[in-house]
Amino acid sequence: MQQEVIQEPFAGWKNIKLPALIGADLISAGLSATLIAPVVTAIDRAVVENAASSKNPLLPTLKRHLACTFRHPKAFFQAKPFFIVWTLYAATYVTANVAETTTSTLMKHVDDMVNRSIIFVSTCVVNVPLGVWKDVRFVQIYGGSAPTKPASPSIAAKAATATVKAAAATSSIKPPVVKPGRVPKIVGATFLFRDALTIFGSFTLAPILSESVPTSVASDPRIKEAISQLGVPVLTQLVATPFHLLGLDLYRCSQSQLSDRISRIRSNLGPVTLLRCCRIIPAFGVGCIVNINLRAALHEKFGSE
Repeated sequence: MQQEVIQEPFAGWKNIKLPALIGADLISAGLSATLIAPVVTAIDRAVVENAASSKNPLLPTLKRHLACTFRHPKAFFQAKPFFIVWTLYAATYVTANVAETTTSTLMKHVDDMVNRSIIFVSTCVVNVPLGVWKDVRFVQIYGGSAPTKPASPSIAAKAATATVKAAAATSSIKPPVVKPGRVPKIVGATFLFRDALTIFGSFTLAPILSESVPTSVASDPRIKEAISQLGVPVLTQLVATPFHLLGLDLYRCSQSQLSDRISRIRSNLGPVTLLRCCRIIPAFGVGCIVNINLRAALHEKFGSE
């Protein structure tokens, strides 16, 4: 009798199609990340360029980058910023999917809050460092001087000739080597807190609060989940955006006075908060909904085979 009790937890392992389910997790995560990465890339670049210089108005800059995705799709999708954003969200969705598949398959009798905590922690471990890496790379690429329009070939040729002559005249002077600035720990800490808030709202709080959506608003559980998944991550940005702007300002103006720092953050807080709320809709709203439904459909297909 005791032998049967000991073997019971392992009795269903032979029937578990875990590799197929994880394959479905990878497919749904990759497709969902591909869907939302172009919009998120354009928004993040516009926010960084706007924070770096007042010469880059937020909405016109955003419109220009969004138009670039349609006018020059090949160049856009081959560029490093798109790859950085895609990597961030593909890895985040994959981690959340695999963690949920593993816990729901192998830990069925464990309390649901324990499983949700495992999903939250594992997703944070992946998303937060990648999110900080993404932000730092965007600041290094776009956070300097305002972008200038490319010169015509004739002007570029003249400039190149002048540069060669100047270099020959000053060959004894070695130019300084420019290295990317190191990221202060306080900048990483602000980005870490910002991303932890977003992950908690998107993957932990949203599913819990979906049950609180009134029946008068939506009676279908799937619609309740969609409303919660769209609304909760957006609301987290009301708290997360000030930390986002603080991190950017600390990186660019590390020696600035507190009053000047607060003034800069306050001047950008309204439009950037609105833009980040709009940004979170594709990233953790639409992206999560597509990922969840595509994953469920693939699980049903692969699990029934």
